Amino acid sequence: MRPFKLSWFHLGADLAGSVPTTGLPSDAVQVLKALTSRPTFLMVGTIEPRKGQKQTLAAFEQLWAQGVDVNLVIVGKQGWMVETLIEALCSHTERNRRLFWLESISDEYLEKIYNASNCLIAASEGEGFGLPLIEAAQHNLPIIARDIPVFREVAGEHASYFQGFEPSDLMHAIKHWIELSTNSQTPSPEGMHWITWQDSAKNLLNRIIQ
Repeated sequence: MRPFKLSWFHLGADLAGSVPTTGLPSDAVQVLKALTSRPTFLMVGTIEPRKGQKQTLAAFEQLWAQGVDVNLVIVGKQGWMVETLIEALCSHTERNRRLFWLESISDEYLEKIYNASNCLIAASEGEGFGLPLIEAAQHNLPIIARDIPVFREVAGEHASYFQGFEPSDLMHAIKHWIELSTNSQTPSPEGMHWITWQDSAKNLLNRIIQ
């Protein structure tokens, strides 16, 4: 009998190696034009409490109130226990101006959104991995991430980090990032390590048959 073991392996991150979905909505050109008209911050993931979208939206409301002209784009379907947040997104005065919620989009459209954005925000309070970090790095997109162990493991020195759960905590981190960005001093995602899905499957197999 083999002893029971606990192990782990990283996920793959090569979209081209899967079967990416295609297709663009009728307003894609207008949305992409709006995103490139001012600095755009992107969040990717199902909308749920632990993902940090509520804190992030409140942080951007503070930025807008201070006259900071930036976009927030949230890509992800509605999850659970977020009815109040969804209502806020749908009825927001900045909706489709500086706030965009793209609920269900194709991989093709997501690629274009990554390319039109200036920074990824990964505000999750807990994650198993954090695939958007890798996707951002593949598009040479800088990252602001919550300072949790798994994000440190995945992104290392290639991301900026923030702490705290108040909107002002993230708001100040974004303003500091903008200041650094104007002088090209933000951490570069270039060189972040990632593996293919084929490599990930091999690693899983190795863990099973050890």
